[in-house]
Amino acid sequence: MDVFGMTAQQARAWATSIGLPAFRGEQLVQGAYRPGVARFADIKGLPRELAQRLDADGPLLPATEARRQESADGTVKSLLRLHDGKQVECVSIPTAERHTVCVSSQVGCAVGCSFCASGLNGVERDLTAGEIVYQVLHHHLRRPVTNLVFMGSGEPFFNYDNVIQAIRVLGDPAGLGMGRRRMVVSTSGVPARIRQFAIDEPQITLALSLHAADDETRSRLVPLNRRWPLEDVLAAMGDYAGTVGRRPTLEYVLLADANMTPGHAESLAREARGLGAHINLIPFNPVFETGHRRPTPEEVHGFGELVAYHGGYATVRGQRGSDIDAACGQLKRRVEEAVAAPGDPALPGPAGA
Repeated sequence: MDVFGMTAQQARAWATSIGLPAFRGEQLVQGAYRPGVARFADIKGLPRELAQRLDADGPLLPATEARRQESADGTVKSLLRLHDGKQVECVSIPTAERHTVCVSSQVGCAVGCSFCASGLNGVERDLTAGEIVYQVLHHHLRRPVTNLVFMGSGEPFFNYDNVIQAIRVLGDPAGLGMGRRRMVVSTSGVPARIRQFAIDEPQITLALSLHAADDETRSRLVPLNRRWPLEDVLAAMGDYAGTVGRRPTLEYVLLADANMTPGHAESLAREARGLGAHINLIPFNPVFETGHRRPTPEEVHGFGELVAYHGGYATVRGQRGSDIDAACGQLKRRVEEAVAAPGDPALPGPAGA
């Protein structure tokens, strides 16, 4: 039974389908989110025979923590091992006012952005709704999560149904009861799904991983652009904005060697103005295998000034977790490399170390 992949209403229906009282399903959902619950037998009030039967069918928790890194700034990156041995990352980003968690939607990524570690080995499989939800709960049990971003490994719109189900589970009052306005979903640009998302989840902010506002540059950085060029993607984003009545966000990773010329700044500002979009400028978090260069603070400031000069509204996202491989896919890749080459002194410490 995938408890974390169901809303309370769905769990009630499941219970009646196997001859149990409906309230048992809701009891399972509510109990599974309690601290210290690792097995069905740990859920208070659950009949022993039912708990034993469910535990015999399979584990309650969809993942276990394989590794954990904690930054000096409080950022925590967890590498979770799923039941089939696959591994996926999620990140906790605490501040005084909020606790944001960044989750993955796939094991690996099919998009293959040139600056990202997640797609270096392609995509292995989609995550289930329960596996997505558990990433949030994993960090929520340490401190209640206030904000959620789908900006980890994978393209959420390539795993659309499970992402939508996870959002509905996370918003269920019987579980974590998270508000839609505190969620952000990031996409590399899948036009049909962008338009559908505006209908299915209009309260959630949509962020486009843009990274370049001309097709030539973007196709080099984001290979998905060869399938859906900017004209199609930006048209879909315009339709999205018109449907939901709120401005979207454009994510722009700053690569000193690739997308930071004055022409890049001008085209970025132009497209943002056309959409009424806000721009997040994100200094590149170095990934050795990509060969890209992180810009200096002066270069970041200069690019932001150029964007503003051309009428774009941009802010620079503060970097968190730079000392713990907090960019997408980095921790997973380092662990895999260490397994292939035992004794690597750079191997992150085990969970709890």
